[in-house]
Amino acid sequence: MRIWFLALTTLFIICCSQSGLAQPNNNSWLRKLEIGFTAGPQFFLGDLGGNVGAGNAFIKDVDWKETRPSAGFYLNIHPLDWFSIRAAAQLGVISGNDRHSPSLTQNDIFRFKRNLHFRSGTQELYLAMALYPLQLIPAKAGSLLRSIQPYGLLGAGLFHFNPKAQDIDGTWVALQPLRLEGQDFAEYPQSKPYSRTQYNLNAGLGIKFYINPTLYVGTEILYRKLFTDQIDNVSGSFYVDPATFDTYLSPAQSIRAKRLYYQGAYDLGGLAPHQTTIPRGNPLQNDAFFSHTIHIGMRLFNQHDRRMNCPVSY
Repeated sequence: MRIWFLALTTLFIICCSQSGLAQPNNNSWLRKLEIGFTAGPQFFLGDLGGNVGAGNAFIKDVDWKETRPSAGFYLNIHPLDWFSIRAAAQLGVISGNDRHSPSLTQNDIFRFKRNLHFRSGTQELYLAMALYPLQLIPAKAGSLLRSIQPYGLLGAGLFHFNPKAQDIDGTWVALQPLRLEGQDFAEYPQSKPYSRTQYNLNAGLGIKFYINPTLYVGTEILYRKLFTDQIDNVSGSFYVDPATFDTYLSPAQSIRAKRLYYQGAYDLGGLAPHQTTIPRGNPLQNDAFFSHTIHIGMRLFNQHDRRMNCPVSY
């Protein structure tokens, strides 16, 4: 994933460096380029943690205590004033913790007593289309209607994640190699391995304010629809028999797996977790996450100035 981020960065540098080598006319596509930088909080929506009541994949279930940072950059191409294509890269963190679940409903108590947690870095690349409806309304240049530009965003991308949990020695341990839900164990054929690189769909709303013809600031909410339920490494509706870890894992991995697969505080009446019907997760609903970012952006080449300059000169 870092190679992809480097590739996009290189593209931005090339676009800037070419500014002193050519004199494009007013119709050149170079006059329709923007770059932007983003920063803001990122939120996880999945099996672990959450808000009051039954979990769901939208903002209602946000665990505010698990707010984590994100940052990124993007390149916009404007074939039309009211339409743009974005290529973007974003880095962030997401996390969830059952300890933050309130104890007001049966769903909350279940999650609180389950007592699992995770965190994961996210690396994301995506392409998106944006529509600017106010650009379809005639307005004078320099008017407020031109300076303020709300937009809607729709796209798709690739993202990478690596769920980890903290062991009793303080070490944050990668969970996928431990196969805590019996992935690829003969005893649990319904539990399949998962890839830590997945594709997603995204949709969002934002607004830009142009400080001048070159520079703008804005804010945006971008929601990611995912096609995996393993962002937090919790999905199965059962607990595995811990004895199976000895068969499929190394001795050191097996010891960690037995500590991390179940950390609950349920009253099981003397039974082991795998001997009960208590679910570990909900395989019927995929995970999701979203970000709320502040944007600072600029047009690479001022449409009202035939001269080409690198953005740092504006």
